[in-house]
Amino acid sequence: MEAAAELQSIVKTLSGTRVLEGVSLSLARGRVHALVGPGGSGKTLILKTLCTLLPPDDGKVVLFGEQVNFDDQDGLRHLRSRIGVQFQNLALFDFLAVRDNVAFPLEAGTSVRPKVEVDGLVQSILDDVRLHDSGTLEIQELSGGMQRRVAVARAAVSDADLLVFDDPSGGLDPVTTSRIFALIAGIHASRGNTVIIVSHDIDRLARVCSDFHVVDSGQVIFSGTLADGRVHPDMRVRTFLDVPDERP
Repeated sequence: MEAAAELQSIVKTLSGTRVLEGVSLSLARGRVHALVGPGGSGKTLILKTLCTLLPPDDGKVVLFGEQVNFDDQDGLRHLRSRIGVQFQNLALFDFLAVRDNVAFPLEAGTSVRPKVEVDGLVQSILDDVRLHDSGTLEIQELSGGMQRRVAVARAAVSDADLLVFDDPSGGLDPVTTSRIFALIAGIHASRGNTVIIVSHDIDRLARVCSDFHVVDSGQVIFSGTLADGRVHPDMRVRTFLDVPDERP
């Protein structure tokens, strides 16, 4: 199956510590992928590398069939315009209102959109994340859960080929968490883009993701279906993909 994004033998050292140990990862185009593993295993660094925000020390990054040249700033801007990202730390602009935060990828992209189109897209995605009347609010006026929903909306507002969600439900209540995962699944169903989600909520990942990738100690130690992971010979894989059966 054709890959939307690939990491090939990626190595990365930070502050003298080897963090990524030859990571290889392939994201099949048009599918929803889960990236799971213990804290500190390298999941967020893998996402940053996929999004071209972190150049590797060694190895190759291939996006949409094109090997990434990290020295080509124009090329990087073009690739990044095809990626929507929700960062773990949210990275919202505290000097912009909610509406302007969500609109930022549309207004700062490589192609100019009419204001009426931008306003319509922003309001639609705010409705989806249950922030109907919050467009004029400042980020500081929002609860932590509302801020996370703004970050998810900003990632999803553009028609990106690759959507990246780093812990989209962190700190959210169960009802809002379910809505966020349903929103991500709905976006994928309507657009057919490639999605990757980092989360510890295996139960909800199991409902929306077709492909699972397990990271441990800076390596991807498994890629495949949830069913295959549950019977994998490596105990680490079975541990991270072990969710209760939904049978009564």
